[in-house]
Amino acid sequence: MDAHRRWLIDQYGSVCAYCGVEIPEDRTTLDHVYPRKGQTAYDRPDNLVIACQPCNSAKADTPFVAFIAQRRARGVFLLHYGEHLSDWVKDLVRQTSEREFLPPARPQFVHYAGNGNGNH
Repeated sequence: MDAHRRWLIDQYGSVCAYCGVEIPEDRTTLDHVYPRKGQTAYDRPDNLVIACQPCNSAKADTPFVAFIAQRRARGVFLLHYGEHLSDWVKDLVRQTSEREFLPPARPQFVHYAGNGNGNH
């Protein structure tokens, strides 16, 4: 796992992939984007990111989609500092992070030209 940590730091710097905060190398943690729950198959580089201790603790075993949805800026950082992640993970992060900037079209109201007493 130390080789994975070194590779990630060499790729992206000592920066948390969830909040973008630069952290001292000796305080970095590795996080499994998709929680491993004891399975070593998830220890692959395409499932690991550098995380600060507060983000790693906040995420714990939370499904990553729920974690990203709680604060959508995390998705922006994760896509930047997680370019190496599996395509299906990045697709889910994109879907979770997308947000409409403008409200959907509002219904058009028809202005009634009556006299207010029910007569047309």
